[in-house]
Amino acid sequence: MDQAASADMGMEATNDLARGDIPAALASDRYAISFRRRFHALTIILLIVNLAIGLFARHQQHAVINHAINTYDTAFVSTNYVNLAQIAFQHYVDERTRAASEAETAKANELLDDVLDNMDVAIERASSAAIRTAGRDVRDRLAELHDVAVGDPSLEDRIIALRQKMERLRQRNSDVGLKARDDIEDLSLKADLFLFASIFTSIILAGLVLLVMQRMISSMKRRSNDHLQAALEGMPQGLSLVDDRLRLIVCNAQYAEMYNLPAELTQPGTSLGAILDYRAKHGSATVGSEDFVSEKLSQAAQPTTLTFEQQLQDGRIISLIKAPLNTGGSIAIHMDVTEKRASEKKIAFLAHHDALTALANRVQLREHIEKTLGNVERGGKAAILCLDLDNFKAVNDTLGHSIGDALLCAVAERLQEVLRAGDLVSRTGGDEFAIVQSADELSAETVGGLASRIVETLSAPFDISDHTVVIGVSVGIAMAPDDGGDADQLLKNADMALYRAKGEGRGRFHFFEPEMDVKAQSRRLLELDLRKAIGSGEFELFYQPIVNLAEDRITGFEALLRWNHPTRGRVPPGEFIPVAEETGLITSIGMWVIRQACIEAKTWPSDLRVAVNVSPVQFRAKGLASMVTSAVANSGLLPSRLELEITETVLMFNNEETLATLHQLQALGVRISMDDFGTGYSSLSYLRSFPFDKIKIDQSFVRDLIDNPDSIGIIRAIAGLGKSMGVTTTAEGVETQEQLDQMRIEGCTEVQGYFYSRPVPASEIGSVLSGFRDRAQTAA
Repeated sequence: MDQAASADMGMEATNDLARGDIPAALASDRYAISFRRRFHALTIILLIVNLAIGLFARHQQHAVINHAINTYDTAFVSTNYVNLAQIAFQHYVDERTRAASEAETAKANELLDDVLDNMDVAIERASSAAIRTAGRDVRDRLAELHDVAVGDPSLEDRIIALRQKMERLRQRNSDVGLKARDDIEDLSLKADLFLFASIFTSIILAGLVLLVMQRMISSMKRRSNDHLQAALEGMPQGLSLVDDRLRLIVCNAQYAEMYNLPAELTQPGTSLGAILDYRAKHGSATVGSEDFVSEKLSQAAQPTTLTFEQQLQDGRIISLIKAPLNTGGSIAIHMDVTEKRASEKKIAFLAHHDALTALANRVQLREHIEKTLGNVERGGKAAILCLDLDNFKAVNDTLGHSIGDALLCAVAERLQEVLRAGDLVSRTGGDEFAIVQSADELSAETVGGLASRIVETLSAPFDISDHTVVIGVSVGIAMAPDDGGDADQLLKNADMALYRAKGEGRGRFHFFEPEMDVKAQSRRLLELDLRKAIGSGEFELFYQPIVNLAEDRITGFEALLRWNHPTRGRVPPGEFIPVAEETGLITSIGMWVIRQACIEAKTWPSDLRVAVNVSPVQFRAKGLASMVTSAVANSGLLPSRLELEITETVLMFNNEETLATLHQLQALGVRISMDDFGTGYSSLSYLRSFPFDKIKIDQSFVRDLIDNPDSIGIIRAIAGLGKSMGVTTTAEGVETQEQLDQMRIEGCTEVQGYFYSRPVPASEIGSVLSGFRDRAQTAA
């Protein structure tokens, strides 16, 4: 039926009733009832189809959004953490190979922990079971680096293999993200098709409803309006329909809610201009529009299809599709895409920023340095400052990672406050930051002033969640172009300067100096030679006798390590031992020393003991007790003939775990002595925490007997303390008869030093013993 016929039918039925023409009216009513039934059935079918399509389209849209967020938040965030793990792992390898102090070893271990932390997050955020399995395999192999004996020829291969595995893991994550992107595009296309189908169906339904509204009798018009309203409210988007005079025909609740329109502005016949004017006055106009009302009225009047996005003054982003109607006017579909665009923006942000602090990440740092170096080539100046927080790990371990994360954010805020506009601050690792400062004229004094302010600012206490936290910072500085012309060289040199600053006591800054590179290269060569020394049989043990003063006999020997380098000759222990401790090589070297000392001591008379120094690094590496058990068992040496010497430093880290290891060793029968007693801050407290078998008085007190009389009082106090506790006391560094006599007077149990013998190789032990007996007999 066309519009005119429908209108005539309705009018004729009304006239028939008015004239009293009952048969005609009844016939007209019967036709109207039949038409109404057919239209009612058609309307219900269209409504059901429209609702189904609309709900399905809405479901598809949510699925696309959720899939986008989950996929990008897992695949690419996981990839980002794998990248962070790769960077931290590379930094760990570099730190381990370049370190020149004991503090650097601890730092290297912390960096390996950062690698494991980043891998944990990458595994957790992985988007598939296969990637999580591969990630756990990589993490397990990374964790095994704690226990791999340094110097093991397979160490380098393990590192190479781990790099390859991490790169493959990163690539797999990236592939998953790219595939997810393609899947999202496919799902988005399907959702758009369903959405457009819903819109098209809505347009058809709306047209039918308008036709019926003009031609149906008044009773039919009311029911048709109900059907139309149900269809409109079932749509997930906002819909507005206007006629050719830009007056509102109909809109749904989603449209009114989207723009906070009052009920009177949603009534049919309302001017679109009035709606736009209300939006302009109440904060839902388009951002950046000079004449919002006029522009939107002009768009609505255009007889073309328009698709665009607009940002409102309240920050929301609305996607709008407007299509003309054949009968004049237009229909518009409004969709709120704010969350979708925010997710996309977040993903793009994370590609160049640190997720925790929102500072620049390593990617942006490198890009900024490259850009800055372009200005340097044109005559400008630049400085790279590498920062490492002091005592951050202690905060993280004692107060928890949440406090540690909050502290990092607070540090980031303070750093931004002290920087100039144009300077860049980046978080490059767990507790590491980098700053790029550039200017046409940039002096060392200016950069040093910034570094000094940074040290001062970060040394001030932080108030974090009811905790007062005090940390510090060390800063290394490299200047461009003087200290390098590319990003890698500048970062490397700034890192070497940072290493020097930490080595000089932390809480300070240091500029890069060319000799740092020379020293680093020399240290690197020494480390490489040290790694070959065990396998090449270059190490040898020398022994210095320990003499019991009361019995006037040798009761044992202290094992002292010597390195016979094939080209450099004998390398002083003070030169290679620190390197071994910083790189962790001391673990495998110390294992060799204990085993060799047990083997050689087994050939001595049964009343002689052998004393071996144990490094704090060996305790942190774990497995010391089982290694000592194996050494005495394989050599056949009685455990009571082995004496392990430790310093107070051993007890400063993981005190409970260290004490448990010491008790295991003592239960085995091994004797434990405290070496260099009296040189630390807590010697007495450590004596109370563990029942030591011996106290060794540091040789500095013995040598200062003449120049510093106070040393006699210290020796007397230590000897008296040992006697009262039933602990043997041994004075080291006895070189003269006067010193020996004084040790007798003060009550020391044993002495050790050049007075009796310099350290000798194992082959000369017999000569030392016979010489001492001859000497004792002569004296008698």
